[in-house]
Amino acid sequence: MKRSNTLKALIEEFRKLEEHPRNQTIKDAWYSAESDRMPRGRRIPRLSSEVETIPFTVEIEPDMWNRILHFGMKDFFTNATCYLENLLRMMIYRFREFQDFSPLDTTIPIWFGAVLESSLFGAEPVFREDQCPWVAREPVIKNEADLERLPLPDFHRSGLMPLMHKMYQELRELAGDELRISLPQWFRSPFGLATHLRGLDHMLTDLVLNPQFAHRLMRFLTNARKHWVSERARFLDSPIEPGVLSNDEVNVPSLSPELYEEFILPYELELCQFHGRIVYWHSCGNTSDLAASIAKIPILDLFHIGPWTDLDRARKAMMRNTAFEKCLMPTTDIYFASPESMAQQLDEIRNSMDGSAYTVRADAFQVVGNLEENLAKVKQWCAVARKKLHNEAFLGAKTDR
Repeated sequence: MKRSNTLKALIEEFRKLEEHPRNQTIKDAWYSAESDRMPRGRRIPRLSSEVETIPFTVEIEPDMWNRILHFGMKDFFTNATCYLENLLRMMIYRFREFQDFSPLDTTIPIWFGAVLESSLFGAEPVFREDQCPWVAREPVIKNEADLERLPLPDFHRSGLMPLMHKMYQELRELAGDELRISLPQWFRSPFGLATHLRGLDHMLTDLVLNPQFAHRLMRFLTNARKHWVSERARFLDSPIEPGVLSNDEVNVPSLSPELYEEFILPYELELCQFHGRIVYWHSCGNTSDLAASIAKIPILDLFHIGPWTDLDRARKAMMRNTAFEKCLMPTTDIYFASPESMAQQLDEIRNSMDGSAYTVRADAFQVVGNLEENLAKVKQWCAVARKKLHNEAFLGAKTDR
């Protein structure tokens, strides 16, 4: 494909900023794990005693970017030129306006939101002009016979795979030698995908009333993931990469520790062995009572602590070489918060987390009321975070040396 003049200018601007000294400072706060191994550009933070500032990041949802940058969402997810131009705009805007710790990286991941994995089994993704793709509301697996009819996903023909291959080829042509395009990973956990295909209420009922069927579904989806990931590695002629478990549906009170350990943990342990490690375990829900069970995953690099999960309990439950991603509530913690309450919360996070490897993330931002007011609050939080997460102890140690 031929680059537009707009895309040429954006790549040139992006590459100049990528070489900016501030970008190197940002990169120094993280280990060098490639961002495309995790959803939405996440990385593993360094030990807090090793960094000048505890890294903090901001992630705006695509439908809010749509309001800022004025592009069509359906076009963004299906048109390679629109995707690349606006992804570069997002990264340039964030680097200039928010000045958080999201490094500019020449690896550009293809991302379809939360719909890729479910589409592989026949769930129809819904594309709209003003929102991210939706997972179809009609369950694919309505009964046990439906599961028996499902084949393993075809890496080239199932669901969104034809679109993915088309985007991959066209993006590589547009990127040239200046950027690297990476194929999507399989991020959704077996249980998360099971709830998409079966329906959350039906799946939770199955755990209690039809446990054998629940295990058969979890076994099938675990096998399907291993098959697809192996096909991806074969297509790229590369090793199987570390895995992610995106697990928003794993939370209390939907699940007890006993249900997690019986129906979910065995398959996550199997995937940890298959991938070699779990690089990121994610649930936005309350995992306070589940953290000790999740900690049984033997190699877990980064654990997400959402707004409803108790910070101290999560940290104590891990008690090993796991880094933490503390995520805030975009409304009460940023949009509706004063600078004083923002600062107090960041102090509390530091009091609990200093001594470990951790990052603070503010994400899931959408337009609530007025766009300009929302953006002003995000920038205000970033300014407070730059001040409160600055590491004076590191600077003193650096001077002493």
